[in-house]
Amino acid sequence: MDAEFLMADFVTGAWLVYRDRFMEADGRIVDEKAGNISHSEGQGYGMLLAVKAGERKDFQRIWAWTSANLFVRDDKLAAWKWVGGATPAVQDLNNATDGDLLIAWALAQAAVKWNERNYADEARAIVRAVLASLIVDSQIGKVLLPGAKGFNASEQDDGPVVNLSYWIFPAFTDLGALVPEFPANELIASGLELARLSRFGTSGLPSNWLSLKGAGPAPAAAYPAMFGYDAVRIPLYVAWFSRDYPDILEAFEKVWSDPGKLEISVVDLGTGLSVSPMRDPGYKAIARLVSCSLGHTSDASQITNFQPTDYYASTLHILSIVALTERYPECLASHL
Repeated sequence: MDAEFLMADFVTGAWLVYRDRFMEADGRIVDEKAGNISHSEGQGYGMLLAVKAGERKDFQRIWAWTSANLFVRDDKLAAWKWVGGATPAVQDLNNATDGDLLIAWALAQAAVKWNERNYADEARAIVRAVLASLIVDSQIGKVLLPGAKGFNASEQDDGPVVNLSYWIFPAFTDLGALVPEFPANELIASGLELARLSRFGTSGLPSNWLSLKGAGPAPAAAYPAMFGYDAVRIPLYVAWFSRDYPDILEAFEKVWSDPGKLEISVVDLGTGLSVSPMRDPGYKAIARLVSCSLGHTSDASQITNFQPTDYYASTLHILSIVALTERYPECLASHL
């Protein structure tokens, strides 16, 4: 068996373990730590990982549940949160833009992998809804609003407010190819510029939530000025997208690789102090992916040895495995 198939086995094997832990028989992905809720982000991640693992039946089940339970708005965006036992299960009809993008990207990839035209049509409808409601102009170019309500300049005093972890860089090129009017290149450019400019305090890390009202990005006033569980996805998506942005990724490695500094942690950007460590293997996998993308020695076995913890950290762990197999297979060479 050649290296390509062995690397694919890393993804498929991790997915099967993940599926058994977090996916219900009907296709609902369960976020146990958040009270066993489900959300558009989790369904999108599940669909994407099922495609990457080549598990068509799993993908179909997740998409069927998602379509039936979250696409309850009057547009083609998904309601962000579903609560079992509540009546109705969807009590907040706002969307979460990263969830919509993940679902559309997974559908687009499934359309190609399994030659399913209907999946491509569904993906186009979601992308066009994002384009219609969630992309606005700013001083750094076109940006993504995190949701249809609550983030624009008319809704927050320091708006527009954005979340840079919603820039799923590796998805944009595929979505732009699917819907030519989708401004993929402009969003890539604005996201990379935000990543360069959003370096706050002594840590030099970005805030989860950013205000774009001023001349440059600043931590948004309505949220704690923290680098945390949202922003930790930024280097994952940048490293997965390309190795061509070391100036962005080195800022994260500098913090995470020095034992005398913060390592991987939630950071108060005002004080520069660690608030709580991110100890799950999924967060450490992101740090090792970043190190590998920069051409530095990293123990890839600590990424490929997937053992599930909670839903979110486990999801980031598998995404890091996918990024390694697709973008940096040389980092896995010693384990093949």
